[in-house]
Amino acid sequence: MSSSVKVARTRGKRKRKQSRLPLIVGGTITGVMILIGIISIFWIPMDVNVSDPSIRMLPIGTAHHLFGTDYLGRDVSSMLMTGIRTSIIIGSCAAFLALFIGTILGMLAASVSKLDEPIMRTADIFMAMPGIIFALVLASTIGAGYLTTIFALTSFFTPAFVRVTRASSMRVLSEDYISVARLYGRGRMFITFRHVLPNISSILIVQFTIYFAAGVLSEAGLSFLGVGINRPSVSLGMMLHEAVEQIGITDPLNVWPGLCIVILVIGLNLLGDGLRDHFDPRFSQRVR
Repeated sequence: MSSSVKVARTRGKRKRKQSRLPLIVGGTITGVMILIGIISIFWIPMDVNVSDPSIRMLPIGTAHHLFGTDYLGRDVSSMLMTGIRTSIIIGSCAAFLALFIGTILGMLAASVSKLDEPIMRTADIFMAMPGIIFALVLASTIGAGYLTTIFALTSFFTPAFVRVTRASSMRVLSEDYISVARLYGRGRMFITFRHVLPNISSILIVQFTIYFAAGVLSEAGLSFLGVGINRPSVSLGMMLHEAVEQIGITDPLNVWPGLCIVILVIGLNLLGDGLRDHFDPRFSQRVR
């Protein structure tokens, strides 16, 4: 084996390791945050809605209060654990519902010509509506909360999944093997679930991670504005909303919720980048 071949293989292995780094780092960060959310279902140090003025404004590192307490004497670590869980639930549910609805509508638009125009024009209408304004309208009519936030984010994210699914499905349906399958008498449903969906699944997985992160950010923004999650529930954005009046005071609520949001979103974005590089065949050929 020549030295040039060895050098090329060594470089290829190095590039493959580098390409996996975002996937490993992003997956680790996301996994840790999800684990914290799962733990909070079964255990938190204190009730997040119980106030104790005798222990208000305790500093970080206090015994039994790792991240201190807020201005009402509530344990910050308990609220952070609960807030991470809430943000993950809302972000993942909104992204999954948008993925499910958008995939069905996008494949219908690609495979049924009569439905293409109505579906895509409806998607355009929803994309033209500002998501925050839509959430404000919902909150003022049916009230803020989990369902309102998830419904608003799902309505906002679904058109993007419809567009991506339709474009990817059209590309697959234009391939020669699809024409061969039709010549063999394969029906539309068989072609959709046997050929189209498996070939676009990697794109949809990457889109899911992207909109998962977008859902976390959007929920934080809506809760910060007071139209997302409110007490007795707790979210990271709501913690920032409660801390607004305490800016300038030594209050841990001004730092930790924002830091958790940043870490979670960075982890999801790195995970999405890693999955994109893993699934993209052009990238695989480029690093060999």
